[in-house]
Amino acid sequence: MINSIKTVILYLMTQSVEFKSGNTFCRGVLYEPERGAGNGAGIVLAHGFAGTIDSGLLEYAEGFAKAGFHALAFDYRGFGISDGTPRQHISVPQQRDDWREAIAFLRAHEAVDADRIGLWGISFSGGHVIYLAHEDPAIRGLVAQVPAVDAHLNTVLGNYKRGAEASEALIKVVKKDLKDSFLGGKHNMLTVAPEGDKGPAILGASESQIYPKIAGETWQNSVTARSFLTGKFEQNNATELSGMLTTPMLLQMAVDDETVSNEAIKTFARRCGSLATLKEYDGGHFSLLEMPGRQPALDDAVGFYQSQLIL
Repeated sequence: MINSIKTVILYLMTQSVEFKSGNTFCRGVLYEPERGAGNGAGIVLAHGFAGTIDSGLLEYAEGFAKAGFHALAFDYRGFGISDGTPRQHISVPQQRDDWREAIAFLRAHEAVDADRIGLWGISFSGGHVIYLAHEDPAIRGLVAQVPAVDAHLNTVLGNYKRGAEASEALIKVVKKDLKDSFLGGKHNMLTVAPEGDKGPAILGASESQIYPKIAGETWQNSVTARSFLTGKFEQNNATELSGMLTTPMLLQMAVDDETVSNEAIKTFARRCGSLATLKEYDGGHFSLLEMPGRQPALDDAVGFYQSQLIL
């Protein structure tokens, strides 16, 4: 089950790991505290829309391990270092299945208390972790960073930021892909973040232009157009769960975010009542993935997990 290459980084141990999801394998990196220094709790991390773990997540996993947690950061099937075809295809149900297998994998670790698991998600996966905690009440706490909690509002915001012409150009590609799918044709690809002359991008906000610059080597600036036909994005709508949750959560909001709706995050936090702690940070949607924005967000996440996962 585990294909591991062990490396010592400072006083941490890292393992390259893999676990089966569906008919293929997801891969990731497990950060472990030095033997005897761990607190027995585990945290699972995965990226947002088309993201990969080498695009800002490994630094969070390392920070959690330094605080005594076992932290598993993994890539979804079809992305980054994980197996799976078609590549770059987003499916909400499939990504959630990958999450479930990752959680089960970490729970089975001999040094991890299966009853003390936390989740960490960002943007699109910020919605995933809320759904997963709803279906699995044993999850002790979650951090949702700049989370996409309202599918409708985020679609409206994206169309507004892109502009009518760019949105129409993207829709044409999706329509072409619908035709090609019936004919058994190859996948048509859409650009994720604005980059040079690659044409209209899904992320229309100007702030998303920095993402290709901070993304890791395994990240690809594309997703299948078919993702929008079969990916069931409308299911990533955590706001509908606000009155049914039992898991404590830390919601981290960037005050200048142009990619997800901050009003939706505030409304969601208010409806969750005492379960939700809302923290605001300077910068935009991607600011908490790099320094100096990452450090206060990491410190707050560590403090939250210490309050929820440590006996």
